[in-house]
Amino acid sequence: MCIRVQYAPRHELDEPWDASRQLITIPGELKGNFALRAVRAVLTELDIEQEEDGARCWCGELIRLLAYIPQQRRNDEVINLGA
Repeated sequence: MCIRVQYAPRHELDEPWDASRQLITIPGELKGNFALRAVRAVLTELDIEQEEDGARCWCGELIRLLAYIPQQRRNDEVINLGA
């Protein structure tokens, strides 16, 4: 598969398509069919013909949407729970 998909918070999105990384970024709150529709919309804007269901890369391979995993907050504090 040539194109990958990632989720990001809506406020961090500028452009959904990053040509240099061949990456589509969609809002993290989109799940299931809504996420698929967003990816298909970007692919259509890129003139990549889509079949009736699923989302396909220009190479013809099916694009898989991974489960959304929220970004973890990081903290500089280290907690030691035992010696």
